[in-house]
Amino acid sequence: MAIIEVRGLRKTYGATVAVDGLDLEIEAGEIFGILGPNGSGSSAGSSASGSESQTGTT
Repeated sequence: MAIIEVRGLRKTYGATVAVDGLDLEIEAGEIFGILGPNGSGSSAGSSASGSESQTGTT
């Protein structure tokens, strides 16, 4: 069962297209990372899909 599913994600900043047509499916128990050089859209894709994890301190 997919816990994260993204289809056709597009993220723009004005006229600049950061991500175009991202399809992603992550199953329960999988560890997943998006890697890419600066400007490749890896951060924009993960933040737009809502899949960024947040850590806190206790």
